[in-house]
Amino acid sequence: LLPPDFYRPDSGLAAFITSENELLWQSDSSINQQFDPPTHQILPASHEFVLMEQYQQKYWVLSFSVLFDLGDNTLPLTIHVVQNDQLLQEPLKTFRKTLSQWFIGIALVLIGLTLLAYYWITKPLTSLDKEIHKLESGQQEQLLHDYPAELNKIKEDLNLLLANQNRQKQRYRHHLSDLAHALKTPIAVLRTSKLSEQPELREQLDRITGMIEHQLKRASSSGQDLWHKQIKVKPLIDKLEQALSKIYRDKGCLIEIHCTDQVVFRGDETDLMEILGNLLDNACKACNQRVKISAFGKPLQLDIEDDGPGIPHDKREELFQRGTRLDTYKEGHGVGLSIVSELVKSYSGELQVSQSPLGGARFVIRFPESGSK
Repeated sequence: LLPPDFYRPDSGLAAFITSENELLWQSDSSINQQFDPPTHQILPASHEFVLMEQYQQKYWVLSFSVLFDLGDNTLPLTIHVVQNDQLLQEPLKTFRKTLSQWFIGIALVLIGLTLLAYYWITKPLTSLDKEIHKLESGQQEQLLHDYPAELNKIKEDLNLLLANQNRQKQRYRHHLSDLAHALKTPIAVLRTSKLSEQPELREQLDRITGMIEHQLKRASSSGQDLWHKQIKVKPLIDKLEQALSKIYRDKGCLIEIHCTDQVVFRGDETDLMEILGNLLDNACKACNQRVKISAFGKPLQLDIEDDGPGIPHDKREELFQRGTRLDTYKEGHGVGLSIVSELVKSYSGELQVSQSPLGGARFVIRFPESGSK
């Protein structure tokens, strides 16, 4: 009994029996099929499987030979089973498509599981990174969250480092404040003595007083060495502009401000006030009428310019040495610009002096991305 496809026309599956180049039988399914079966005889007990093309159609043909016993002699028969290649390829394509879909589905599941595992593994690191950013911005002073055992050791070490750093800073501030206050008493005695009438001695006393005042300001600073709050720059500039406009009212000094409310300084407010105050004060002293200050960028850049006589190129290096005062500035203790230079260096910043388009000096300060000391 043959399979139903051999009885169904146009099923794509057909069978033929030939003997000595003569067609003896063909299945019902081959009646309407344009296929001429091979009539050549193959060796007994052998077979062949070939791809044939007829009438622009491809067929797979399986041929095998048998010997039919007729009693007195035998009849060699060749049986040919023919399958249309197109009908054979369709199930293969369906199988390949299904297999590809399964592979894609499995790959998506594996990717999802990998992403889930990655999120689960890196979640503590992400939380630690957020806490460190809060430390940098001054929102908190210690790491507070609970972490896996592998990260808890790092958390404890960082908290210990921060605590030790704060204690050392407190001790530094206290010692520096005590020293500055201790020096103020003998200086006050010298100022009231007859020696203070000597101009050279009075100038040196003024220099010492200026340095002591600076160190007292530094000692009272609330900034941290490792982490800093974000200080808005424009309110400080506005405050200095109001104060300096009153001081140099007779000179008619005009201070132009180019700064938005979004510009911030990551550091200590006292340090920024010291930097801006010294540079703006010097610019007001040197200018004819115009002073321009610009604050922009992330990291922060400060530009202070004036329309005064400027600073000779060969004098710019010594300008930041403690006690140096150029003829441009008739007043002061000669320590302001050196203080500015030291403060900028403490933040790993860069201070440059050049010629301003206004005609005078231009001081440019660039702070690093981190903004920390």
